Amino acid sequence: MLKTIFLFCLLTGISVWNEVSAQPKTLSLADAVNLAVENYPSVKIKLAEFQASQADASAQLIGYKLPTVSFQAQALFATSNQVRGTSFPNGGTSISSTGSIKANGYSADAVWSSFSTILGSYKIANFGKKTADEAMYKAGAEQARADYEKEIFDQKARAADAYLMALVYNDAVKVQQKNLERTQETFNIIQATTKAGLRPGVDSSMATAELSKAMLLLLESRRMAKDQKIKLAQILGGSNSDFDLVADKFNTSLPEPGSVSAGLNVSDHPVLQFYQKRIDFSQAKVIAIRKSYLPSIMAVGALWSRGSGISDKTDPDGNFNYNASLSGLKFRAYNYMAGVSTLWNISDVFKTKRQSRAQEFLTESYQQGYNQMQIQLQGELESADLQYASAIAAVRQAPVQLAAAQDAYNQADARYKAGLSTIIELTQAVTLLNRAEIDQIVAHNNVWRAMLQRSAINGNISGFLSQVK
Repeated sequence: MLKTIFLFCLLTGISVWNEVSAQPKTLSLADAVNLAVENYPSVKIKLAEFQASQADASAQLIGYKLPTVSFQAQALFATSNQVRGTSFPNGGTSISSTGSIKANGYSADAVWSSFSTILGSYKIANFGKKTADEAMYKAGAEQARADYEKEIFDQKARAADAYLMALVYNDAVKVQQKNLERTQETFNIIQATTKAGLRPGVDSSMATAELSKAMLLLLESRRMAKDQKIKLAQILGGSNSDFDLVADKFNTSLPEPGSVSAGLNVSDHPVLQFYQKRIDFSQAKVIAIRKSYLPSIMAVGALWSRGSGISDKTDPDGNFNYNASLSGLKFRAYNYMAGVSTLWNISDVFKTKRQSRAQEFLTESYQQGYNQMQIQLQGELESADLQYASAIAAVRQAPVQLAAAQDAYNQADARYKAGLSTIIELTQAVTLLNRAEIDQIVAHNNVWRAMLQRSAINGNISGFLSQVK
């Protein structure tokens, strides 16, 4: 008995869990916007680029903060023939041999030798190069940050618009479902009266055609609604499109126009901020280029030691003693060095002058790009204001149309049932009512979309999002 009760409870629990897990989750517009920012790859790309710019700036500036320390060691088996004269290092490809000229001439005998060095240097004066480089890399990181914030802003606007589009398609399905039920009811009445001989057969045929048309409209509206949900799911990062939308607020109220400022938000607009940061980076780069040709004064210090298989003393004939064993690797001489040094490539001034001039031209191009974007946004804002005003006028007129269409349908339905009109008049009234119901939801949705467009173009989408929470 207990086993039976336990098994029943287990099966019931599994059934309830499956039903709960099978239910689609509810997705609000605010949730959709947050998911889009968290999951969409383009936002993650910009974040990674921003983090990379910060890491690169830190890496580039490390040379000003820490000393440079180098270590080298070598063990060579080589001859040591030497001649008097001068040689040029030529990029490090010239190999020198140390020691004086041997009295007994050149020899093919080779010995082991060793050489080890520890060299350190630190820039103690750089004549403004450090400050200029720091400003340039900081400006580069700020540009990457602005690009990242612009992408977040764009993704929020795309997600919100896709959500509103999904809402209107979802409401259209409800309208077409209601239209199908209305048409089905009329069809049933006409079929009954036609079979009873009270209506001509053509009414039955027309009613069948209207029912089929209503079904096609419903199927098409479902397809469009599902397709828009798939597009919305892609913007959210490729999540499952099986979710329910929250439409109550958007169908029962209108947005407050005061949440968006009338003029273009130039100072805080994410798009304009990106263009401005690009200008700032280019200007900082001009200064860094101009400073790059200046010298740096470095404090230097070094320790080095040498070992060789050739003795320091000569035999009575003036020849050096050679020892080809590994004992030549042992260090025999030690030295140290400390001081300051500088290197100034004076001729670089001609190169950096032209480089800075080229960068100045780029700065000017970025400034004109900023001006162009500001003009474009100003025009789009005026167009959005016009669209919002038109949407407000339409949403005020839509209920008038819907009420008139509903009244026309009621009268046509009553007249047809009383035998005072034809089915053509009734079908026209049904079509008119269906169109008015669609126009009503579209007009209401268009006000929200127009407000979203105004907010996005103005650069302050937070004002819009605060109304939908």
